[in-house]
This record gives sequence, structure tokens and C-alpha cells, in this order.
Amino acid sequence: MSEEQERPQENQPINLNKPEIPEANAGNTGFTTPPPFQQNPPFGQFGGGMGHQNLPNATAALVLGIIAIPACCFYGIFGLIFGIIAWILGAGDIKKYELNPTLYTESSYKNAKAGKICGMIATILSVVFIILVILVVVGAITHPAAYDQFFKGIQ
Repeated sequence: MSEEQERPQENQPINLNKPEIPEANAGNTGFTTPPPFQQNPPFGQFGGGMGHQNLPNATAALVLGIIAIPACCFYGIFGLIFGIIAWILGAGDIKKYELNPTLYTESSYKNAKAGKICGMIATILSVVFIILVILVVVGAITHPAAYDQFFKGIQ
């Protein structure tokens, strides 16, 4: 018999200079759990590897920015509301990413950036459309004869 078989495990002295690592196939299962110092860090810690997470408002900014562009056609009000919200959410997430880029995924950064850009475009289009509607209404109130003549000429 070998020395390990003669003495039980609890009676063996601990060697502090050379820690024992169990072999993978020593037991009957073939798999062992690595010691705690060799495990991956919990999700979201230390900013590396599997710890990447999405920016919190990137998807919302992108969706609102995309919806805001066709919403400009509804007298500009809905496009203006959705566009400003998308612009603010996207800008906030871009700042979060720039403060700590290792913590967040690059795809969520691109979504936030695209949402911000769509929100900017929708806001500008909505403001132009609102100004156009205001000018038409003011023109119709101040010059009703010209307004009537314009629409009679179209028919």
C-alpha cells in the first residue's frame, strides 16, 4: 500500500509552500470545481470578459428615435415629443459609456448613438413642420382671400 492509502486525508500535514490541486480524473465524476480564486468574477464586476452589460436606455432611445421620424407628419407634435426624449436618453447613455467603456457593450453604445441621431433629426423636422403649420394658419387668418384662391386653383 502507498503512504496515502495508509493514512486518512484528515491526518495528512498541510504543506503551505505547495498547495495541492486535485486531479481532474481522480474522482469518479471526472470534473472538479476550481478553487474560488480561479472562478470568473460575478456578472458586471471588474469590467472585463463576461461582465459587459447593455446601456440602460439605449434600446428605448433607438425605438423612440425611429418612431419619432414618421411621427413628424402628425403636425409635428408627436415627433417633437418622441424626438426630444430619444435625444436626451441617447445623450445620457453616450455619456455613461464614455465614462466607463469597459463596463458596457459596444452594440448598446451604437444603439444609443443611433437613437440620439434619429431623435435630433426628428426634432429638427418636427420644428420645421410646426413652423410651416403656424405660417399656413397665420396666412389663412390674415389673408383669407389669397388662401381661398390658392385652394380653388388646386382643384
